[in-house]
Amino acid sequence: MLICSIFVSSMRKKFLLLLITALITALGCILIFSSWKPPTSTVLPPDLEGVIARAPKSLHIYSNSFTNGSKIPTKYAYYECGGENVSPHIAIENTPIATKSVVLVVYDSDAPRGVFYHWVVYGLKGARVELPESSSSSAGVLQGINSYGLTGYGGPCPPAGDKPHRYIFLAFALDIGSSNWGPGLNPSSVLSKVKGRVLAYGYIFGMYSR
Repeated sequence: MLICSIFVSSMRKKFLLLLITALITALGCILIFSSWKPPTSTVLPPDLEGVIARAPKSLHIYSNSFTNGSKIPTKYAYYECGGENVSPHIAIENTPIATKSVVLVVYDSDAPRGVFYHWVVYGLKGARVELPESSSSSAGVLQGINSYGLTGYGGPCPPAGDKPHRYIFLAFALDIGSSNWGPGLNPSSVLSKVKGRVLAYGYIFGMYSR
């Protein structure tokens, strides 16, 4: 009887130890999964995701110059990369009724030194916004400074031999006007004005390498 009692007591201790271990493990898993967040998108950098906040991705964007996810023709590349530095056609549709202006930001999401801005356009209006090919050369288009240090469009020009880079054409529908911002703003100034004012957004991207 004594041996049986000792055996039973030992089994109870082991069972309690296993139970406590299982409970601690389960609690740890719950804490981990409750604090888990989806990884940051490689297409939208953290600073741009912060600008978008909780706005829906509902704008429809397309281009007659290239299809979403395809290679951008050399014509639209920067001069130093053999292109003509012509801005491509971009159309933005499905803007919310409350939209007062639209902003377009074009950037290289794979640039080796961080986000490289190729085009910043603001002051766009209308339920449907369309930028024809070569619109960057138009005097009527409000444009900011790109990462080349020039006002207007600067085409793709990734390092030679690098993997294909993704060039994102990101549009914001805003609840404020932007036609009074004045030309030549840098990307950070534009994004600071856009932050908290986004009703909806959308994007397409093209690939380019050399």
